[in-house]
Amino acid sequence: MTSENFPWRPPLSSNWGERLKIFEAALIEGRDLDFHAVRSLAGQRLTTREQLRLERFANKLLKSDIPSPTFAPVSIGLLGNRTLSYLPAPLAAAGLARGLAISSVEAPYDSVASYAYSPSDCFGKPLDAVLVVLDETAFANKRPILDRAAEEEAVAAAEDLFSALAAATLEKSQCRPIFATLPAAQQVSSAELATPGTSARFRHLVNLKLAEGAMLGKWLIWDQAALASRVGIENWLDPIRYHAAKIPFRIEMCPLASDSIAAVLATIKGKSARALVLDLDNTLWGGVIGDDGLAGIRLGQNSPEGEAFVDFQNFILSLRDRGVVLAVCSKNTDEIAREPFRNHSEMVLKESHIAVFQANWNDKATNIRSIAETLGLGLESLVFVDDNPAERERVRQELPMVSTIEVGEDPSFFIERISQSGLFDHLPLNTEDISRAESYGGRAAAAEVRAKIGNYSDYLSSLEMRMTIKPFDGAGRSRVTQLINKSNQFNLTTKRYGEQDVQRIEEDPDKLAWQVRLEDKFAQHGMIGVIIVRTDGATWTIDTWLQSCRVLERGVEQTVMDALFDTARRAGASTVHARYVPTDRNGMVSQFFPAFGFDIVERCDDGSITYSQEVDQYAPHMTFIDVSIAD
Repeated sequence: MTSENFPWRPPLSSNWGERLKIFEAALIEGRDLDFHAVRSLAGQRLTTREQLRLERFANKLLKSDIPSPTFAPVSIGLLGNRTLSYLPAPLAAAGLARGLAISSVEAPYDSVASYAYSPSDCFGKPLDAVLVVLDETAFANKRPILDRAAEEEAVAAAEDLFSALAAATLEKSQCRPIFATLPAAQQVSSAELATPGTSARFRHLVNLKLAEGAMLGKWLIWDQAALASRVGIENWLDPIRYHAAKIPFRIEMCPLASDSIAAVLATIKGKSARALVLDLDNTLWGGVIGDDGLAGIRLGQNSPEGEAFVDFQNFILSLRDRGVVLAVCSKNTDEIAREPFRNHSEMVLKESHIAVFQANWNDKATNIRSIAETLGLGLESLVFVDDNPAERERVRQELPMVSTIEVGEDPSFFIERISQSGLFDHLPLNTEDISRAESYGGRAAAAEVRAKIGNYSDYLSSLEMRMTIKPFDGAGRSRVTQLINKSNQFNLTTKRYGEQDVQRIEEDPDKLAWQVRLEDKFAQHGMIGVIIVRTDGATWTIDTWLQSCRVLERGVEQTVMDALFDTARRAGASTVHARYVPTDRNGMVSQFFPAFGFDIVERCDDGSITYSQEVDQYAPHMTFIDVSIAD
């Protein structure tokens, strides 16, 4: 492994080894760690020596009892028809760079069939994910050249195996599998893809089946094929070790593979970046707008550099189309900074695409903090892009929780560096994801109105909010599942349900299951809440209550609680029970139920609290949201 595999990371700091020794000593002594600093250390361009040291440290950290509010714990099973024992240590190290504490459990060699088709469970416990890495030898069907029927039969058999593994993973490990796509085969001819029965064509067809299954929510994919293609199949595969040690890819590639896998795990844990913060001069266009003027900046104009900036802007817009929020952070005069957005004919990005526009002469770290506050996002959700190495380093020092990409100074490489970073990796998209950028833009606009109006009630009334509450359904199922598995802060119990669990809840007559959507005059915020209640006769019990933090302090929870108690009253219920289960991330809702008048029934040893509220004693709240409740 060489540092060249991670060009988007910052160079190795001169005191890297000394800083790691400090953290190692803190582990031995049981002292608290600066986990943001640990993450910053892990996210540098490591050589083989530093990589091995980081792996040892990561394993010690996993075994320690030091609590981490920064690293989300992830337990992953490793299952394949080849040896995966070289992955756990690099995975643990890769997790530190992405805010994850990844512990791995490897299945015995070639346990694929027994896990899929027999009652045995090689993992023996619930997991957050199971990574399944299969090569072509896992699929036994013969495929004679030009035999289309045999090829179709082999692809169908492969799909059956994936479905069996997905069902087994859900039942035994209580999670969805992550299937690795198959890397490209060595080709004899350029006509391989057009020739039924060839290895190249078979792998291509199998990968398409994996993609279709992921699109339908059956499983997730780790695109090993894309990664192998990026580095070159000759660099990815070690033919000698493949045959001698049954290793699916070079040992030297394990850190890169692990980082790519960790990016997928980060999406499961809601750790993917949500906002892109952009510099302007020499980042979105060539030159300095304040000095060169509108006619002097380089953008388009049939020049290689100018066209590279246009391509970069198109790429940024494609990120926004995926739900990534865009913000500007520039040392500039505001009116001058906005001029290209308004008046340059080659400008792809417009002011309307930017949720927060910070152009002033303040320190960029200060402005980034302000951007995060305006958007209501944590700093760890932000990615910063700036062509100036001094500005990048300053932000890294001041805000280590912000992901600052080493894009370099040549716009030709900006897209490549951001894409390869994996920071914007995501689960299969739905319409709710795509509307996220608009929602955050609406939040920023609403914040401006709030600052101007001053009176909070008048501000809420001015938003013209409309809420829709309706039962779970097929159309919203994937978004419901996503919210259940990603929401950590405004989540009273942090229970996790897969898509099939959500479907069962939909069909359960003894469950009230609501999906809550909100819109206002600035934006459609989409689904922002999920409520699940067990309706056992006269006693109802809140099983799940979670909300998006995008719409805090708007009276959403008061409106939904009013609707819940009104529904309970009309159904003849007399009591509503609830439970709060504390985690290291949901402290913001520790007083949620007491604020609604619930009384404490029991305090448990694990810190959880059971509450109760009589329906006829509940007092509705004054809210400023028009509500529509569908049966």
